[in-house]
Amino acid sequence: MSSRAAATQCKQPWRVSSPLGFYCPSSRESFTSPLRSRRPRRFQECTVTTMARVSKFTLADRQEAVARAFGGAESPTAVAGSLGIHTTTLYRWVESSTTDKPGPARMRLVEATQELLRHADYVDITIESVAARCGLAPRTAFHHFTSKRELFQAAVDDAAAVLIERIHDKSVNATWPDAPLEQLQTFLRIAAESIYDTPRTHVLFRNLGVPQSEGTAEHWHDNFVEAITELLRSAAREGQIDPRTRLSDAARLLTGAMRGIHTAVFDGADPDTALKLVSRVHLLIPTSEN
Repeated sequence: MSSRAAATQCKQPWRVSSPLGFYCPSSRESFTSPLRSRRPRRFQECTVTTMARVSKFTLADRQEAVARAFGGAESPTAVAGSLGIHTTTLYRWVESSTTDKPGPARMRLVEATQELLRHADYVDITIESVAARCGLAPRTAFHHFTSKRELFQAAVDDAAAVLIERIHDKSVNATWPDAPLEQLQTFLRIAAESIYDTPRTHVLFRNLGVPQSEGTAEHWHDNFVEAITELLRSAAREGQIDPRTRLSDAARLLTGAMRGIHTAVFDGADPDTALKLVSRVHLLIPTSEN
């Protein structure tokens, strides 16, 4: 259900507290966002193949070799040659129990992608390096994701789905003011707190150098623009905003300001300082009193 649809179900539409379509304080009715459905529901368990014979290489040796071969710095052929083994042996090592991180293969790949992108850019990662990160064979990774683009989009969608759930939980328990502009302030604070409490959301805000053709997080940010626009419309109806203000433009500018703050936090800025700034962002909107 969209934020607009959620609003129409409330007795007082301007009292939609969480504009992403989650919660309406006037009716105290919860709404489920369609964004949640983007998070994978079922994952296939990865198959771990045990090596048939004892290797002269220790577990640490095999893990190091896999990291070298599929981490991007060296080719599998070069690593295999330096160790005096066949390239196929490296792939068997990837398939073997070289990791202590159990769990569904698809989710492990998504989480490994998110982890690698904390410090790397989009161009720096490959499906092979992601597979090596979580101890899976490259062919297992390609079984779940046919391209890096598809894997990246899954990492983005998962991070956004988790974030939406955090915002929902905080929204339900929050105290919401009556005035729309103050609701906007509360919403922006809840969103910021949820973002900083969810490390994986860095894939939504860091500049990862992703080509536009490869898929982006923009459709998630568009939801925030829509949410802010809805609150600004409510504020305009209540006479809080200068009537000359172009609400859609104002919503995009506010979203851009928020994204800049969040990006700075993921680049090392202090979250507490960021939250203080976030609490004043709504004051950028021209009011009818100005």
